[in-house]
Amino acid sequence: MKVPLNVPGDLFTAVCLRGADTLINDATEPRISARLPRWYVEGVNAPSFLLLPLQMKGQPFALIYADQAVPGGIVVDDKAPGLLRTLRNQAVMAFRQAG
Repeated sequence: MKVPLNVPGDLFTAVCLRGADTLINDATEPRISARLPRWYVEGVNAPSFLLLPLQMKGQPFALIYADQAVPGGIVVDDKAPGLLRTLRNQAVMAFRQAG
């Protein structure tokens, strides 16, 4: 995926720019589906997905993405948010060390 960072109202753009870990349980909800970019709807269109943006110095440079084929298909228990943040942070550190 290549997420353009200059599209107002686009959910992926907003998540990447804010650096906000985001779980969408049901992308078929009208308020969510209205913010999905066309490239996503035409290419992937998963009803449940997780976005973990990677940033360095406040600038997005990558995105960890996971999805499921059913609404509510991604279940995050009490321990998962911390583990997901650790995964993201380890990926950022790897990119930082790579130069």
